Amino acid sequence: MIFNSTFDIKSALKNAPFLHTWWSFAKEGKDSKRTFTDELERELYIGHPLYGLEVEVLANGQGDDYLFKIKQSNQVCVVHLTRKHATEIPPYPLTQIYESLDDWYEADYIPDFFEILGIPSNLSFFEQNVIGYAIGFITSLDFESYLYTLDSKECLLTDDEYLSFISLNFDNRFEVLIAFNKWFRKNFNDARYDLLEMNKRFNK
Repeated sequence: MIFNSTFDIKSALKNAPFLHTWWSFAKEGKDSKRTFTDELERELYIGHPLYGLEVEVLANGQGDDYLFKIKQSNQVCVVHLTRKHATEIPPYPLTQIYESLDDWYEADYIPDFFEILGIPSNLSFFEQNVIGYAIGFITSLDFESYLYTLDSKECLLTDDEYLSFISLNFDNRFEVLIAFNKWFRKNFNDARYDLLEMNKRFNK
């Protein structure tokens, strides 16, 4: 992930490997992918929105939710496979179609990510950088450089907080995350994960 002064965590999520609740099929072989496209084909009945369309599996979500690319267009869809191994009856398999992968990210994946964390999606630039660092989108070197450019007042940091942050040893990521955790918990007391848990669960 290349960091710059326009870092945006939502854009970063779109360009990073799938996190936590979705698992990519990018490295899977053709036979593995065909297992799921064949199952989808078996379940489809005449009149289903996907009937007769060629698809490619992109990722597996929770349980039997699968993200497919519709090859004849830019559309993608999330299908809940029933594993019936035979033609289903309407409305199964349940299917949600999105106009593009970007639409799916905006409507489904990114909101789910923030809901999982238990934090709002309208983060300030500083908050995005702290969480981006915890997740692994931003390197220690870039995060340290960024902190030196801060106006502490704009970030609503006290002088003591700012001075303690810029004096950290950024060669020790664990030390930095512990230092920022107190600030994080003060500002996001409803969050399900703290920064250390984010680093463990989401950092690829």
